[in-house]
Amino acid sequence: MARSILVPHDGSEHAQKALQYALESFPDARIVLFHAIDPFEVTPNAEEGRPPLTEEWLERQRAEVADLFEAARAEIDADEATLETDTAFGSAAQCIVAYVGENDLDGIVMGHRGRGGPADLRLGSVAELVVRRADVPVTVVR
Repeated sequence: MARSILVPHDGSEHAQKALQYALESFPDARIVLFHAIDPFEVTPNAEEGRPPLTEEWLERQRAEVADLFEAARAEIDADEATLETDTAFGSAAQCIVAYVGENDLDGIVMGHRGRGGPADLRLGSVAELVVRRADVPVTVVR
């Protein structure tokens, strides 16, 4: 039975290492490269304030995610792998856990930290929430 593994990716080095780990550890698996577009994670320009959440803004975010996925694929050797991509709109941890449940995936492989702060010995907040809430095995890659 082929496995299906979700790999959340935010463009960080840690996420890229998780993707490489998933491809090496589950060579016959269907890998879903995933990104949550979080409207509350927007860094506002001090002069302009928070940008309005319009369809145009969402389309720009989706284009940036497509570029992120393309860059992630360019750094790996995934010729033999079944690598799919998908996005969701909302909080990263909540989207990851919900996506796995709604799409009957077998596991999650994710980086221990993302773009959210300096790397240290602790898990990042998204990884910690996913480990606590997911109903499938979660592998956290350092």
